[in-house]
Amino acid sequence: MNEQRRQTWGVTLASLGALLWGISGPISQDLFQHAGVSPEWLTGLKMTISGILILAMVTARQRSRVLNVWRKRSDALMMIVFSLIGMAAVQYVYFLTVRASSAPTATIMQTLGTVMIVLWGIFYHHDYPRPADILAVTLALLGTWLLVTKGDLFHLAISPVALMWGLLLGLSGALNTLLPASLLRRYDTLTVVGWSMLFGGLTFTVIHPAWHDVPTLSFWNWAGVAFIVLFGTALAYISFIGSLNLISPTVAGLLDAFEPLSATILAVLFLNVTFNGWELFGGALILSTVFILSWAKPAENRQQPETHADDVDAQ
Repeated sequence: MNEQRRQTWGVTLASLGALLWGISGPISQDLFQHAGVSPEWLTGLKMTISGILILAMVTARQRSRVLNVWRKRSDALMMIVFSLIGMAAVQYVYFLTVRASSAPTATIMQTLGTVMIVLWGIFYHHDYPRPADILAVTLALLGTWLLVTKGDLFHLAISPVALMWGLLLGLSGALNTLLPASLLRRYDTLTVVGWSMLFGGLTFTVIHPAWHDVPTLSFWNWAGVAFIVLFGTALAYISFIGSLNLISPTVAGLLDAFEPLSATILAVLFLNVTFNGWELFGGALILSTVFILSWAKPAENRQQPETHADDVDAQ
């Protein structure tokens, strides 16, 4: 495959993954608001099935190595920790944020995880902040303030619960990027994602079995659940991670802007979600931090956290 075709395929796969993540947000919002679906039930179901599908694909490709991550005790322990307070946490908290606010708000708030990673490097590794870091943090804070106040700067326009979940979503997104760094240096990314999905999903299934209190759903509700599981999770991860073999993580991360864009358009068109100009401006400021940090020149001797395909996404 020549370089032009690699670039085209990479951009297509990254855009597809982001669009599928974005579309699944408004669908989940509709399921929570109108079909009585609980975040616990949907999280366990989608993570378990998606984990099985991803691992099945990995097994078909490299069966001899799919279990390697569990052979070393320290790696197995890190996988468990990452599965629970990284992958499972970010999936679950995303749904809680959607239920408490809206899909577009949740999708934008999760971008704060990128800024939290920058702050982690500054305070933990004592990295001297670059001008781009200072600008990104400032814009993220200002954008969040505008988003949650709708421009009335001294009155919350979303519930305190929604704000709490949104901030926790950013934190869990940052942990979801930082925790598996050592695993991703030694194992295939899809293998790590597949096992973390499956382990996290099975944990939710133990706590809230998917076969208990199954909501009464219409055909279209079940179609929405199937879309979230098969396309909005499994295929989205496979597509986005696959794009990293063809284009740089920076380009793939920038294309992830399609996620909040598609989530916002669908929520406005089909769920009667409205935004005023201040909210849109605030959301744009938060999203701009991804572009600023991606384009900024790395500082010399700066310790950069390892990232993987979920460093900009929760679903």
